[in-house]
Amino acid sequence: MILGGGENQIPLIKRARALGYFVVLCDFRDNIEGIVLSNRHYQINTLDFAKLIEVGKIEQVDGIITNSEPAFISMATAAVALNLRCNSIEGTKLYKNKYLMREFCKQHGILSPLYRQCTSLEEALDFFRQVKKKCIIKPLDNSASRGVYSINSERELLNLFGSSLAASSAANPAILIEEYIVGTEFTIDGLMNSNGHKSLAISEKKHYAYNENVAYQLLFDNFSEKFDYNELRKINDHLVNQTNMPFGLTHAEYKFCNGRFYLIEIQARGGGNFIATDIVPFISGIDSYTQQIKWCVGDDADATYNYDTLGKKCAVLHFFDVPSKGGIVKNIEGLDYFRSLGDKFIYDLHFKIGDTIHETKDDSTRIGWYILKSNSRKELNALMKHITNNFKIII
Repeated sequence: MILGGGENQIPLIKRARALGYFVVLCDFRDNIEGIVLSNRHYQINTLDFAKLIEVGKIEQVDGIITNSEPAFISMATAAVALNLRCNSIEGTKLYKNKYLMREFCKQHGILSPLYRQCTSLEEALDFFRQVKKKCIIKPLDNSASRGVYSINSERELLNLFGSSLAASSAANPAILIEEYIVGTEFTIDGLMNSNGHKSLAISEKKHYAYNENVAYQLLFDNFSEKFDYNELRKINDHLVNQTNMPFGLTHAEYKFCNGRFYLIEIQARGGGNFIATDIVPFISGIDSYTQQIKWCVGDDADATYNYDTLGKKCAVLHFFDVPSKGGIVKNIEGLDYFRSLGDKFIYDLHFKIGDTIHETKDDSTRIGWYILKSNSRKELNALMKHITNNFKIII
């Protein structure tokens, strides 16, 4: 049983079908691609625990899985009721709730920013006045950078607190305010199995100049001339191993500041925008989605991964930007060049000629992306330059 049939769930459904499983999809919508790819569809809300459990019993499912954050607690709750393999409910809450993870890191010596959970503007203002520096506010359990804002003044906090709180779920109506860590940001995608956690792919991030909380580029490489990736892997593996997660994918974000790595966030899922499904298998040689599906139905054939044999494969996930702060799209140049790049290159545009496009507000409002994979950094850099020169949005 797979919870959710949207775009980011499609690779999960396809892998389950390719492995020979009968896929039961639960999604309240009736017009999404996942329905066509699944064997059976139940049009129910993935937050409705009772109905999910009922469907699981009717279909006698062997496993339940999702990579959709809103459905994590539903997955764990249904799995417990159906006696299926899954991370525990408490373990799932730890990865879903940013405040709980901050508390866990403090107990286990993992560096993270100063922080406070707040349910009122007054609490947030009190924290901001105490730290006397730039802060960031975020919902406790949302994704895609929705409700995340940088705070440079009390006026900004007054104006933005309500929007951040509104982006929190009904289950956790609060925000986290924390000191803003200045430094280079990284993502790490990993896999936990009986051999322990392994960090499979690291990226260095770049952010839009007009929105420092949204990335426009993630450059994946096993090595770095400026940063100690071995140390970063060690920190990340230690953190996940301490949480006692039995199995699963992880996606973490760290920042490097004053010679040390600080945890920014970590979730018990694979990276979105096809990071987990395309980039991680290419970089590491391990299809973590396939591993996750097998585990949840009782297959313990754990993959092994050795840091001593890291290869030179690299990749980039790049998000397009709007020219001249946006407007009506008159033409799109370079699509023929895109098609000439073959299977090393995939892309998606969330707009067409005639649409009005704007600067991005959060991860979900970026106008499109491409993924480019290569066996060498030199080739990757050259192709990225060619793409920049050939692709133009005319407004």
